Amino acid sequence: MDISLVDVAKTFGPNQVLSGIELTFHAGEITALLGPSGSGKTTLLNIIAGLLPATSGRVVVGARDVTALPVEARSVGYVFQAHALFPHLTVGGNVEFPLRVRGVSRRARREKAFEVLDMVELAGLAGRPIATLSGGQRQRVAIARALAADPAILLLDEPLSALDPDLRGRIRLELRGLLDRLNIPTVLVTHDRDDAFVLSNRIVLLQGGRIIQDGTPEEVYRQPVDEDAARLLGAANRVLIQGRYRLCRPEDLVIAGEDEPAHLTITVDRVHFLGAHRRVVGRSEGGEAIVTDLPGQLRCLAGSTLRLRLRDLDEPAEPRRLQAMSHG
Repeated sequence: MDISLVDVAKTFGPNQVLSGIELTFHAGEITALLGPSGSGKTTLLNIIAGLLPATSGRVVVGARDVTALPVEARSVGYVFQAHALFPHLTVGGNVEFPLRVRGVSRRARREKAFEVLDMVELAGLAGRPIATLSGGQRQRVAIARALAADPAILLLDEPLSALDPDLRGRIRLELRGLLDRLNIPTVLVTHDRDDAFVLSNRIVLLQGGRIIQDGTPEEVYRQPVDEDAARLLGAANRVLIQGRYRLCRPEDLVIAGEDEPAHLTITVDRVHFLGAHRRVVGRSEGGEAIVTDLPGQLRCLAGSTLRLRLRDLDEPAEPRRLQAMSHG
């Protein structure tokens, strides 16, 4: 079942938080809402859930307009940033809770709790207190609780933000495997590019309450519609080459060989060793700030110069949308 937002807007007093949002989330699709703080991501999630009313526009589930319905009538599973688990209940008790509120029989809710806990590979921990679980296990309990009521849509607000970096990397893959098995729309809010890339098959970029790009992770990274969109997904360079401004990622710039012409020359300001590569920050002859990634075994020092080539400048493949811009 698809979920659609039709010309959704939201204001808080004089502040326009969302404007003209048109989106459809499809069954089996995982969509990441990505944008800076204040871009309207969580507000949009809360409007879908019914936790906030839209100032204008409609929320449609299948063919049903649910705009005026309260949260309990929308069939939404919501996993909050802090998980919001009940510490006095067991794992099973937490998962059963939304079913108990709905008056589901004890036997039926236990069967459903076991089913969804088995899905998230925690069936053996139903009797455990929440306090004894790891961060990753608590996250899975929160997801199981959201799935217990067979929601029409699953919403996740910064689902990995409470985890330390090492655990976050491992849980990303586990969570993606779980989400891939669901045949409902899944929408997650994140500030983290890696979360968006690993967890979703669609990314919607928000800025200033508006959608600035919508596409697959590779499309929005490789074909940004403008510089704002490019920088939401990592470092990007806007450089003047052969009389035209071009947009490129740090990995697109490579060292020019001795017998090759360079597209630009930079003076190195800083070098950061990042293991597999070194991130070099410098300035072009025209004064543009340039960031490039070089292999980790290559060394260069602040104050040195580097002759660089844009990797795919002369390749016949379809250019990036912003790779060629008029001078100025």
